[in-house]
Amino acid sequence: MKTTTAITTVKRDVQLQEWTEQIKAQQESGMTVTAYCAQNGINIKTYYYRLRKVREQCLESEPAIVPVAVPRATSDIRIEKNGLQISLPSDISADTLLALVHELC
Repeated sequence: MKTTTAITTVKRDVQLQEWTEQIKAQQESGMTVTAYCAQNGINIKTYYYRLRKVREQCLESEPAIVPVAVPRATSDIRIEKNGLQISLPSDISADTLLALVHELC
């Protein structure tokens, strides 16, 4: 019984992968669904059934963790003391900034 379940799962996964590729191809073709289905010999009801199954699979699958790059601030660092104003680049090293603050204070 275990083998049958595994085979069924693999078959379903392969079908969903094929259907996903088919839906991508339609979307990238620039054609309407009706025109794409007519050109590729696909019943329009079959196409929409497959689209629904692919969407359901996407909702059931675990969300992917996507790394996001957070850009560093690009504005300058400004230091003011006793009427003196210093502008420094935002990518200044921590050591240099610390040394400058110690000299000013």
